[in-house]
Amino acid sequence: LGSLLLLAAPLVALRSLRLSQPSILPAVSPRHATAAATLAAAAGGGGGPTDTQSAALATAQPSPALQPREVIETVMCALHRRNQDTPYARFGSEVAMRFLSPDSPASQRSLEQFADYLSQEWYRPLVEWSEMRWDGDLVLLGNGAEAYQQAGVRSSPTAAWVSIRWILARVLAEGGHEEWRVATVFVQEPDSTQSDDLEAAALALPAEAAAAISRWRKRQMAEQRLSPADVVEKVMRALRTPDEPHPLHGCEVAIRYCSPSNAASRLSPQGFEAYLREPWYAIMTEWDELQVEREQPEAVDPDGSVVLQDALVRRSGDESWTVVTWQLSLHSGTWLTDSLTITE
Repeated sequence: LGSLLLLAAPLVALRSLRLSQPSILPAVSPRHATAAATLAAAAGGGGGPTDTQSAALATAQPSPALQPREVIETVMCALHRRNQDTPYARFGSEVAMRFLSPDSPASQRSLEQFADYLSQEWYRPLVEWSEMRWDGDLVLLGNGAEAYQQAGVRSSPTAAWVSIRWILARVLAEGGHEEWRVATVFVQEPDSTQSDDLEAAALALPAEAAAAISRWRKRQMAEQRLSPADVVEKVMRALRTPDEPHPLHGCEVAIRYCSPSNAASRLSPQGFEAYLREPWYAIMTEWDELQVEREQPEAVDPDGSVVLQDALVRRSGDESWTVVTWQLSLHSGTWLTDSLTITE
């Protein structure tokens, strides 16, 4: 999953996620909005956050004036290890949590739990980044209520870039204005690839820290909703009627279920629709019968974090089935699509 899958026949990369509806949030003063905007405008250089960026975190708050990229940059600076415990313990986590959507599971955690999450191996790119770049344009879905942005980070000029997918939602604040908040963050590596290392490391930790990790793992498993077969069927049915209940809805669903390493996650619904017009993808919008295998999917990785899921489709009158094989990986308890292969 280290490299991005290209959108080329007969292999297409698809992946996404699920956002909840916004809820009420407190209003923000103009002074706080200015501080966050100043910090975000300066982000993007090498070496992690600058002194100016770090100082601006003290008054950074959500605001209608902040655009999605500005919110992401502010949270990235807050999560950086330089600011995690400076000027006081868990400061960076405190700032980052200000920008969480109330529907994000992380917003329901305590400050201590949130800080514990950042100590896990798969969140290291968010904490140790030295350079950050935008990978593709900002994609707006749901009539502008959701924003998807792919970003890349690396820990040094010679390190490999790691893909991170940010999902933001517009939420309604007191006073009737809307502002962008972070709903979900997907890091490139699937969940389970480090699960064994996590459990092993927990044995060497103090009892309290080990118990916290154990509780986190149980919550993660409990929050898993859709199986790989469920995700594949949901995306396949959405693509079959791509303009119902509104134009490009099917493409929006497919994009939502794209993983961070899936090149299609960078596409707009209009761009995604253009690929569906290619002849080798015609079956995705023309099938009349669908059968999704419900047996245990084939594991690609030994730990089961990456799987292959088959779906059979055919048009009315066709004698043979077309096999659509999806590769999915697990991120933050959600199965997302990496790629698909169509075999006729």
